[in-house]
Amino acid sequence: MEILHCAILLAVLVQAQCEVAVEGFESVEVREGEEAILSCTTPSDILFCTFRSPTDETFTMKSGLPYEEGRIVYHGEDEKRECGMKITDVKEKDNGEWKCLLTALLDGQAKKGEKAAIITVAKPPSDIHIEVDGETTAAVIVNYPENKERKVKCVAAGGRPSASFSWMLGEDQFSGPVEDLENTVNEDGTLTQAQVLTYESQPAHNGKQLTCIVNHRGYSEDQLSAQQNKVTLDLDVQFQPVAADKPQEFYNLAIGKEHVILMSFRAHPKPSEVHWALSDGIEVAEGSESMDTRFKADILAEGPSDGMYTARLTMNPVKPEDAGTTSELIVTNELGTTKYPFTLSVGDKPAAAPAVSDSLDGGVPSPTEAGSGPVIAIVIVAIIIIVVIVVAVIARSQGMLCFADKNIGDDGEKSAAQFEALEKGEASPEKEPIKEPNDIKKEPEPTNENVPIKESVDEKEEKKSNGAHTPV
Repeated sequence: MEILHCAILLAVLVQAQCEVAVEGFESVEVREGEEAILSCTTPSDILFCTFRSPTDETFTMKSGLPYEEGRIVYHGEDEKRECGMKITDVKEKDNGEWKCLLTALLDGQAKKGEKAAIITVAKPPSDIHIEVDGETTAAVIVNYPENKERKVKCVAAGGRPSASFSWMLGEDQFSGPVEDLENTVNEDGTLTQAQVLTYESQPAHNGKQLTCIVNHRGYSEDQLSAQQNKVTLDLDVQFQPVAADKPQEFYNLAIGKEHVILMSFRAHPKPSEVHWALSDGIEVAEGSESMDTRFKADILAEGPSDGMYTARLTMNPVKPEDAGTTSELIVTNELGTTKYPFTLSVGDKPAAAPAVSDSLDGGVPSPTEAGSGPVIAIVIVAIIIIVVIVVAVIARSQGMLCFADKNIGDDGEKSAAQFEALEKGEASPEKEPIKEPNDIKKEPEPTNENVPIKESVDEKEEKKSNGAHTPV
């Protein structure tokens, strides 16, 4: 028994030594009609290059040796180094496992090697549909808000490889909780897969389509243009008339004149009863008028947008007692009744107070914020003016400005000549030039004896100090 085991082990070792390494054989994914290339190689010189198809057909590849009228040909530049095959027109039968079989010359001996790869012929799903409550359907009725959530399953069958799903509501992308179910492999190797969307309805969704989009590489451009990868579900969201957030207010009623009241709301299905309950106990149904013909209600009209309706009430004439009253529009459909209160006023609409912004930027300033700005600006301007005045006064006192008094000495007093002129009632003498401490004393210029010499200011001061007030 032990001898048999040793013989088997030896045979395995011998077989392993006869094999050569096959490299570079990779799987590919293509669409039917496209081109596919399979290529393998080995470090040794290749003697024979053979491929075996999923249908167990064998193709010995050599340059200039085509198969199936040129659909399958050799691919490569060096037959001793490259074992390649090109399929110019991929068909469904090419899908599956291919094997590269090499015979190479190694150490003077012919040795074999092989490696497998997959050609996946991408095949789009042959059937896509939507299921709700386990049944295939193209439309669903949802009563809002009682059962506003529904499980919507999108199924894609007959595709290869796996597809992905996305959703749209109307013209917009739609996102919601989704669950991918486990794929089922069919007998032909294709897949059946599904994704379940938890859809939460809203009144505004009524009349729109929920669309499941199957994303798969196998779809051709023509199939995508024909939207064969999409399936839709028509949404019939039913709800009682939607209540308003707050009572509606009507202003500028003119006493003695006609006034029209328009009120719009959303409802589905269409209201079966509409009437106005006025403040003085009068009730007016649509398409009728009050006993005194002062109030007239029109038939309910559709609009101003899809899914909305507008009720119209005409008051003629408006009376003083109508001011400040509160009335109601009462609307009923299959799912319930909603009351819409409204008030009437003969005055103008009050101006809206500025909104208080709770954002850091781009908001409307609050009244406090709006009032503090000008105050701060005024304070800043006042401070600037005070600083300028102080600086100007100091500069002028130091003779630093062009308009400073140049006859003020270092002690800040006017010259004696100016005081003397003021005592005599004469005009103030010319201002003395400012003397610089480093000025060089100039020699007196010669004068004409016949011309009276004008006394300087210093001489006048000296005479004044000696009591000489008369000219020499």
